[in-house]
Amino acid sequence: MDKIFKSFFICKKYINKKFLIAVSGGVDSMVILYILNKILNNNISVCTCNFNLINNNKNYLLVLKFCIKKKINFFFKKFNTLKYIKKRKKSIQMGARKLRYAWFNKIIKKYNYNYLITAHHFDDNIETFFLNLFRGSSIYGLKGIKPFNKKIIRPYLIFKIDKNQIYKYALKNKISWINDKSNFTNIYLRNQIRNNIIPILKKEFNNFNSYINNTLIKLNFEYKIINRYIKQIKKEILFFKEILNIKYKFIYIDLLIKIKNYEYILYRLFIKYKFYNINSLKRIILLNVGKKIYSNDNKYKIIKGKNKIFFSKNSIIKIYKKINVPNIIYVNKKNKIYFFLKKNKNKYYKKKYIYIDYDKINRPIYIKNWEKGDYVYNNEKKVKINKIFKRNKISSFYKDKILFLVDKYKNILCSLNKLFIYNNLYLINRKTKKILFFNFLK
Repeated sequence: MDKIFKSFFICKKYINKKFLIAVSGGVDSMVILYILNKILNNNISVCTCNFNLINNNKNYLLVLKFCIKKKINFFFKKFNTLKYIKKRKKSIQMGARKLRYAWFNKIIKKYNYNYLITAHHFDDNIETFFLNLFRGSSIYGLKGIKPFNKKIIRPYLIFKIDKNQIYKYALKNKISWINDKSNFTNIYLRNQIRNNIIPILKKEFNNFNSYINNTLIKLNFEYKIINRYIKQIKKEILFFKEILNIKYKFIYIDLLIKIKNYEYILYRLFIKYKFYNINSLKRIILLNVGKKIYSNDNKYKIIKGKNKIFFSKNSIIKIYKKINVPNIIYVNKKNKIYFFLKKNKNKYYKKKYIYIDYDKINRPIYIKNWEKGDYVYNNEKKVKINKIFKRNKISSFYKDKILFLVDKYKNILCSLNKLFIYNNLYLINRKTKKILFFNFLK
């Protein structure tokens, strides 16, 4: 393994790069640490996690002892995993994965490491294949773990090195390691696959690893072909727009339905945003206008329009902010509003500002999002904001993010986005003494 690893890092011109190695203390990561310490000189650092699920102080001490002996920079982090998964409603394995990779990324950014190295091997790839197969995954999940993924390098996967080869190397080179006891319990589906299903299949098929490897190679080729096709379709049917400073994507329904098996195209377009239910995507064009479907993690939404399907983040930043005049309010990183007070001189005023009679306002003043039931008075008639939205063809896709200026009783004075929604009760006239005016949001 030493030779093939060294030739790979020399060939890729990685020798002088900075690497962070994820080490648990198990045989896989201790072997990769041992090898890379020899071939990468002083360009490696080590990170180790404790998920507070079992007592793994021995693992921590083993890795620390190795790093001290070899003068390797060492990072350690202890997580409250159970609290994290309870709050976010994740499985233990998914929660632990989220925690450790978020921490790895912080270290990489802070100390400018070029790559993260993990000890995933070929047996992990086999387990992942069956895990995703039982979960009903598409080719996207069945193609296995990537040997390269942005800043992550998995050397064992590059050379199809399995667990048996790693054990042999560890024993030959007298490398110490500690077995993770949780790997031998069948409380996780992955462990059931590892401990029960794969051993049976290996007994039945002498060349089991070779068969799986050939399957993964074919799946990866087919995935690349499908991906190229999806990218071409994406260019033809997916469009981008920005209205009232809100970015969104949309698809013309008439272009979509011309494509055979369009539901699969939608599935592939939105799977990375965790829209896993292909039947929901298929039904979206049959829904009434304004109806929505949400991603599995509820972070994104797709809305049925009259002749379009809209897509964007589901997150709405709720704003209820008190303002003092004169003042500058930062709504977000891109947007700020300048509030001014001015004496009324009955002159012509520029359209880029909104003008309100300051003395008519029940102060203090606040900024808030639109809510259902909000209304203004227009010529002494009560008009719901939602009706004004419909009249101006403001989609439900972004009306939730439109901001309004209100008084202390939450009476709407006017819109802050460039929609010209006014409450007539607060407009200026010749008797107005003080004018409150401000610029529109972009």
